[in-house]
Amino acid sequence: MKRRFRNFTGKIGDSLQIPRDLSYGESVLTLTGSRELYIENYKCIRKYEDTCILLLSPQNRIQIEGSGLVIDYYTDVEMKITGTICRISFF
Repeated sequence: MKRRFRNFTGKIGDSLQIPRDLSYGESVLTLTGSRELYIENYKCIRKYEDTCILLLSPQNRIQIEGSGLVIDYYTDVEMKITGTICRISFF
């Protein structure tokens, strides 16, 4: 039932030209080079190490791998990660 509602709200959002991150509840990642990552719309931090950060998002898990990774700041809806980012995986 929850999935049907999400598809329905997404279709309405498409027809009203609402940004997909709002209508589908997806995370938004903004990567600047390989040194800075902004993430919007995540649920929680599951793992935090200097080589790997694992986040839960509304749709999936997001794994950031690299070296010297630091969460510069975070709020309940967004965060900024810096360091050398080598890989971002969704699963």
